[in-house]
Amino acid sequence: MTDHAIRFESREIQTLYRPQVEQLGMELHHRSGGLEGQVDGDICQGRFQANPAGPYCLVIWHDITFLREMDFSEYAMTDYFCLTLDESPASNPAPYGLQPCTKQEGNMVSLVQRAGSVTNRMPAGSRSRTRSICILPDYFMELENQWPSQVGGLFDAFCQPWPSDIALAASTALSTFAPGRPGQTEFLIKAHIDLLMAMLAQAFSALVQSHEPSHDRDLVQQVKAHIRSHLGGDLSIDRITQCLYVGRTRLCLAFKRETGTSLARYIREQRMDRARHLLSSTGEDIAWIGKQVGYMRPSSFSAAFTRETGVTPIAWRVQCNRVD
Repeated sequence: MTDHAIRFESREIQTLYRPQVEQLGMELHHRSGGLEGQVDGDICQGRFQANPAGPYCLVIWHDITFLREMDFSEYAMTDYFCLTLDESPASNPAPYGLQPCTKQEGNMVSLVQRAGSVTNRMPAGSRSRTRSICILPDYFMELENQWPSQVGGLFDAFCQPWPSDIALAASTALSTFAPGRPGQTEFLIKAHIDLLMAMLAQAFSALVQSHEPSHDRDLVQQVKAHIRSHLGGDLSIDRITQCLYVGRTRLCLAFKRETGTSLARYIREQRMDRARHLLSSTGEDIAWIGKQVGYMRPSSFSAAFTRETGVTPIAWRVQCNRVD
């Protein structure tokens, strides 16, 4: 498969198309800034094209007729957002696996595709013809960094019906993507996607602001639950934003408004509370306890614990034993 020529390609992007084309027995070739392939075998026939739109977006077009019944699997390393224009015959619309999708106007759907594998049974004689925009979460993180507080609601937008003017713009943008069409440069494709996301952000930001207090409360509860279940893992703010699909600025401001403390401070407090509990209730060594609260090196844990409590972990344990 000669797809090494796409300069942006990451493993996350690769999984959005590689498993599919490999199952179809299709070889891809680099043409016009993207990848194109054809298959004409005894299992299926058709064409496929994938075009980059920056490092975090991919536009995929395919028109495949299945000559034999087969289980067709898709795999993704990470959750991603997808907008699909389904042009399959009405008798066999494109399957969307177990993922809940939102019907937009016409024959468009939007959804958040979860990481992992999804398998669909394709009947013999069925034809799947779709155009899709696939967007990784990092795209939205990049927007949030460039335009703080101006892209609210984009995550939720893929799970809600869109205003008719935006749905029309999305349909128009998707209709321009097809194999062999001239001028499908990465720059132009990304411009279409950026414009569409800007329209979505404008439409949904007002909705987010009108429900901001309840949205903030729900978000903070999600953050607290995530922290409790990941005290021994990566609790960097960037990682939390990726897991919860929220911009860094919005996350930190919402947490501060709802709790009166910073998110970083809250994480430290939760880790130290858990450490104090383990020190007083178990006989495990300091290194083990440190790992349970996210410190891989005993020296780092001891330094953080001492800054927080004024005593070392060993001294804390001795004091607790004296009280008992």
